[in-house]
Amino acid sequence: MLSWIPRGRALPHDVWAARHRALLLVLVAHLLVLPAFAVTQGWSLPAAWLFDAPPALFGALACVQRLSRTVRSSACAVALLCCSAALVVAWHGTTEAHFHYFVMVGALALYQQWWTFLLAIGFVVVQHGAFGAVEADTVFSHDHSPWKWAAIHGAFVAALTVTSLVSWRENERVAEAEEASEERFRRAFDDAPVAIALVSPRGRVLRGNRELRERTGHVQPEGLLFWDFVPELDRVALAESWPPAPDAPEQERRYVRADGTVGWFLWRSSLIADAAGEADHWILQGVDITARKHDAERLDHQAHHDALTALPNRTRFDAVLRRALVAGRDVAVIFADLDNFKVINDSLGHRTGDELLVEVAQRLTAELRPDDVLARFGGDEFVLLLEDLDGIDEARRTADRLAAVLREPFLLAGHQRFLSASFGIAFGSGDAEALLRDADAAMYHAKAQGKARLEVFDESLRARALERLDIEAGLREAIAAGQLELHYQPEVRLADGALYGMAALLRWTHPVHGAISPATFIPIAEQSGLIVPIGEWVLKTACRQAADWRARGHDFVIAVNLSPLQLSSPSLARVVDDALRDSGLPASALCLEITESAIMEDPEAARRVLRALTALGVRLAIDDFGVGYSSLSKLKHLLPVDVIKIDKSFVDGITDGADDHAIVAAIVSLTHELGATAVAEGVETAEQAAALRALDCHVAQGYHFSRPLPAYRCFSQSEIRSAASPALSPALRTPTPASSKMPLNLSA
Repeated sequence: MLSWIPRGRALPHDVWAARHRALLLVLVAHLLVLPAFAVTQGWSLPAAWLFDAPPALFGALACVQRLSRTVRSSACAVALLCCSAALVVAWHGTTEAHFHYFVMVGALALYQQWWTFLLAIGFVVVQHGAFGAVEADTVFSHDHSPWKWAAIHGAFVAALTVTSLVSWRENERVAEAEEASEERFRRAFDDAPVAIALVSPRGRVLRGNRELRERTGHVQPEGLLFWDFVPELDRVALAESWPPAPDAPEQERRYVRADGTVGWFLWRSSLIADAAGEADHWILQGVDITARKHDAERLDHQAHHDALTALPNRTRFDAVLRRALVAGRDVAVIFADLDNFKVINDSLGHRTGDELLVEVAQRLTAELRPDDVLARFGGDEFVLLLEDLDGIDEARRTADRLAAVLREPFLLAGHQRFLSASFGIAFGSGDAEALLRDADAAMYHAKAQGKARLEVFDESLRARALERLDIEAGLREAIAAGQLELHYQPEVRLADGALYGMAALLRWTHPVHGAISPATFIPIAEQSGLIVPIGEWVLKTACRQAADWRARGHDFVIAVNLSPLQLSSPSLARVVDDALRDSGLPASALCLEITESAIMEDPEAARRVLRALTALGVRLAIDDFGVGYSSLSKLKHLLPVDVIKIDKSFVDGITDGADDHAIVAAIVSLTHELGATAVAEGVETAEQAAALRALDCHVAQGYHFSRPLPAYRCFSQSEIRSAASPALSPALRTPTPASSKMPLNLSA
């Protein structure tokens, strides 16, 4: 039974106030009608107005604001019940008049309070009984016991009360179910991890959840148009596309927060129709993908930009260049490569080198137009795309301006450093790859011409580039095809004309082009990396040939030159050891020649490799001494060395120029002090040989003694003539080598 009893929860204040005002209006209507009705029933006008006195009194009490809700509700209830009692009296107890009580009891149910029903039952019983006992005709139109009929009327009112209570409870059940459903929806709506908006067909937000408010920063999104959430530039397009189709796919859209910052939502839309099947509203669910978008943008930036300088990388530059060429207009591609950057990088450290690259990028960018594109392809190589040019001259002026800004001093490690760059320009509207290749070729030509230059690509460069490609392709087949061979040039003791050693020199006879100069193919081999396998072949071949000669009684040192790329290889010591083991040549009979520039490519790596070679017992020589960096501070880290070779450029002027004579004398003196052997290269005359002998130079090599010869001609007596005559100078001392190392010659 308790389940049928209403909970009787207090109404919200605004609901109670509205219902209370409505019941007071009903009371006012009764106060106006009752006197008029009483007059129609034969009552005098003064008596008729007396019927309004009790309900008016209680009605006035119900209007007092400072009284509690209970008191005011009770006063209004009594006032309305008084109206029912007045109607019964005014109608002389007519049975139909009693029906008014049922109307008032139903009206009082609006308060949804128990006491209004109890008040009504008590009022009916007391009023009927008391008035009936005093004057029955005013309440009843028959002669029965007044209290009996008061009880009967009270029972009917009680039955009405029970009916009202049951109805009330059922209404409560429905309301509770609706509230529970509303609460579930509210929780699901407000606590959803995604932003949700209920949007009208006109695009106005009807309701937004907590996530929407927090993400957008709008405390009250209700009333805003849905496109108010997107940036201003996107609003017109979104408004024109509203409403979305019922089966619209997910859409990624930017949204603008209340503070002006921008994020990203992934929106899903669902149409909710009304009973007639018309669009009632849309449910829009937005997943915030701002972090994902930022990650994607960051990854895209990393994939298309250089991490150090933040400039576009090659991938990005290629895409921009291809788009520029679609229009069919001429563009300029400029390759810029810093000169001798590796020297700075190795001497001052990679951190300083990185700082230099960043400043270079900043200087170059500052000189460009907003639409020009500057990229870094890696290392010290920068590439520039220029559009909307008047011609190649404008591209030249831009390159000159960039070269000038790079010539200004850089402050590195607390000191001013100076830098230059070599530039190559390609101009046209052809294939993107071809433009890049041509600009690259022009830049390398500028390097070859002495660096710090600007070259524009033309057909002659194209021909040289094609020749280079042809040579590189031929080199890849030369070893297997037996096109490479070694020639050997004697190294002669100046004191007695005896054979000191043989320098192994590489030669290539191409099946189509014939003999190709080492000055042509050696640089290509170095640039392409083919110098490593070729150098290994040279080393093994020279060792085998020297071992064969030694087996036939010829005891001398075989000299083989190492390229910078070989010297940087951590496997060089193993390759040398394998060549010695396979040939049976003693380590002391092998001299590996290393240029100063090769050492400076990577001094630390060079020292590690040279220590490993020293451990094998081979001899080491510094080739072309005085031509490279001539750094005695670097030289001391490489000691002890066995041989110092004097470059041909100094030997050429030894008999004519005092400067060259002094330089050679100084080198020979230094060599003696280091306990090494001095070898002069490029000796072509007897006068040069005599001058070197007079300076106490130990060994000489050059055309004066013999041209480079193939192996089968080397020990023919007619091929080697000595210019070392004891009559020209006293016997020279031949110092014991300070170590057992030495290098190899790939070219003459």
